[in-house]
Amino acid sequence: MPSLIDVGINAAPLAAARTGVGRYIAGLLDALAALRPEGLRARPLFLPGAPARGLRSVVKRLPFAYALAEAGRAVLLERERQRGLTVYHETNHAAPRFRGPVVVTIHDLSTVLHPASQESARARHFSRALLFRARLAQRIITPTEAIAREVVEHLGVEAARVRAIHHGIDARFTPGEGPRGGFVLFSGAGGPRKGLDTLRAAMPTGVELVLAGPGHAASSGVRAPGYVSEDELLALYRQAAVLVLPSLYEGFGLPLAEAMACGTPCIASDDPALMEVAGGAALQVPRGDATALRSALLRVLGDDGLRAELSARGLDRARDFSWATCAARHLEAYREAAR
Repeated sequence: MPSLIDVGINAAPLAAARTGVGRYIAGLLDALAALRPEGLRARPLFLPGAPARGLRSVVKRLPFAYALAEAGRAVLLERERQRGLTVYHETNHAAPRFRGPVVVTIHDLSTVLHPASQESARARHFSRALLFRARLAQRIITPTEAIAREVVEHLGVEAARVRAIHHGIDARFTPGEGPRGGFVLFSGAGGPRKGLDTLRAAMPTGVELVLAGPGHAASSGVRAPGYVSEDELLALYRQAAVLVLPSLYEGFGLPLAEAMACGTPCIASDDPALMEVAGGAALQVPRGDATALRSALLRVLGDDGLRAELSARGLDRARDFSWATCAARHLEAYREAAR
């Protein structure tokens, strides 16, 4: 093993910093910088800037845009390797070619298992890239054991090379001082995997639904503020009567973890990743079952004792999610890859 392990981490998804992937990279980089590990340097590559964001939006409209972007990163990686880069960490699904050890974070297998829920060009590119390149990586990191099992089953990767490492929760996500409101909160982008049709159908009469994130439409009884800042999101977590995450498929479900850290009572679907993250601290309902979800909502909204119990259980569960622990386990994966 080299005396200094120089790890390059793909930071390009920080351009979409409000997404789960962007927040994962930000949390990981901050925690790695705080750990200052001996014999290992972890540094960001492909940091986004304003010109890069503009160019990215143009390039995405070109034929074979994902392949072109991947080829460009491969050229830059070869230059970094010649300068001493030891290990490359691809933080978002499929790594470009690199003549050295590679660690890949696979957040979920939606492009393979649920391609219809994705942009078609993205699904085509990443489904092929994952199936071929995952087997070449020295280590695969997944955010949950649920996704780790899928990687082994569907991508043919040896279980010994897969590491399930939970995300952390930013320290600012804590309970508030004031009373909670009466609204139901969903946090995250819209899309066919999120189960929002089920949530809308399940909403009790006279209860407001707040959809925080992109891709939502307001309607009678539904408030859709769009993108919200972290301060605004924190306020929503602290004020909501209950957070609902009715997803049909997730890799981790960061809003669930963040809401629990704020003491927000939570209801989630029985998606395996969400059940793993909740750890028994949320009410779980069958995916796509609006009747069961409505019943759970009526229980939580009408029972002060149940809300207090879910809040306490969530706070206890949230203590298990630390960026410092997440970063330390990533360091182990980097050292294993370098060997």
